[in-house]
Amino acid sequence: MIVLCAECAVLAGVFYTDRAMDYRGRFLPGTFINEIDAEGMTVKEVEDRLGEFGMDVLFREGRKVRIEGEEIGYHYVSDGSVQRIADGQNPFMWLPARYSPRTFSVEVPKDYDEALLNSLLDGVKELDPENMQEPEDAYVDYRDDAFTVVPEVNGTVLDADAARKEIAAALHAEKKELDLDGIDGLYENPEIRSDDELLNDQADELNELAGADISYIYPDGSIVRLDGPVLMEWLWQDDEGHYGRDDSEWTKKISEYVYGMADQIDTVYKEHPFVTHDGREITVPGKGYYGYRINKNEEIAQLTEELYDNETVEREPVYRRKEAAAPDDNYGFGGTYCEVDLTAQHLWIYQDGELAFETDVVSGTNTRSKRTPDGAYFAYDKKRNTTLRGDKQDDGSWGYETDVAYWIRITDDGIGLHDADWRSRFGGNIWKWNGSHGCINLPVWAAPTVYDLLEEYTPVVVYY
Repeated sequence: MIVLCAECAVLAGVFYTDRAMDYRGRFLPGTFINEIDAEGMTVKEVEDRLGEFGMDVLFREGRKVRIEGEEIGYHYVSDGSVQRIADGQNPFMWLPARYSPRTFSVEVPKDYDEALLNSLLDGVKELDPENMQEPEDAYVDYRDDAFTVVPEVNGTVLDADAARKEIAAALHAEKKELDLDGIDGLYENPEIRSDDELLNDQADELNELAGADISYIYPDGSIVRLDGPVLMEWLWQDDEGHYGRDDSEWTKKISEYVYGMADQIDTVYKEHPFVTHDGREITVPGKGYYGYRINKNEEIAQLTEELYDNETVEREPVYRRKEAAAPDDNYGFGGTYCEVDLTAQHLWIYQDGELAFETDVVSGTNTRSKRTPDGAYFAYDKKRNTTLRGDKQDDGSWGYETDVAYWIRITDDGIGLHDADWRSRFGGNIWKWNGSHGCINLPVWAAPTVYDLLEEYTPVVVYY
């Protein structure tokens, strides 16, 4: 039994000694150096751990660049502190040390390779002037149908050389994070920000003075808006930048706008394309009062009221006249119209694109004073059983007086369509030597039908 105990003691001693030998040149259990669990580590291994480092560089707009110590040769500069801790340990105290932890704190002087750092920073796009965004001041703009202050753009322009120095200083100071945007003077900043009092006053003034939104529906279906961007140009600004409205100038601008719109839309007295009964495309002179014509006075009055009330509306201009159909429907004549070929001395009436009636006619005699004017007209001033009179003569008498049963005017100066019971023949070349005073004569049998089919404001196209 004694021999057995002696053998166990020898074995235990051998084991303890072997374990002690394991800690030669290595730190004992329970050894913590600057929060590093150093058990079993060599001095170099601990110093390597102490040399581990990384720093986050924060740029503007949330951009971040991580600099790892190993990328720039960052390392612990040994001053012997760790070695002295190791020298003060007894390997044979490994077992008591396990139950009595010891904590050490050492200074950690570090250094890095400046060439490696500069090379790394050369590749950081945030430091490249070509990738930097210029700062932009806040300003007033018309967006989403209202004037509003558009916030400033801080931009990303910074002093790259100064930023490099700040990064180097932070590395020397062993900072784990460097916020460059928090360093005064490093970044360029906008001069005017969204809380600027004048900007906000301007937005309020413009919304009050030029906040209307008038969407005009043009004949071709397009929408033309008169809104803030145009209206603000009608205002004045004082020396401080505030907006105001001069009533006289405002009224002038409204009038100019309406007249300009009329120049674009009005087709009265302008040439009209037209497709004839036999498929020919011709151009009818703009002699007749057919087409679009804006009532300028009424449009100016209505627009003035809408602008003062800051209304938002979508509408057509106020018209005095409108074409019979959309511009893409037979060039605005649609499918219901009257066509008169003065060369052929023939009349056709179409309804909804189908021929409803036709007849020969006799037009004005082929002289300068009596020749029937070609053009695009409206049928209007329809009358039954009326008397047509020519110009008054010097003696006070009428140039002529003719009783007709059916009368349809097409011009303001007395040209129209009517029955002619004194004629027995129509068509042919009668008009060249024995025509009318300018009107279009209809056979007695045809006049009632023409009268019934040509409703007020039906287009009448007359051409040679």
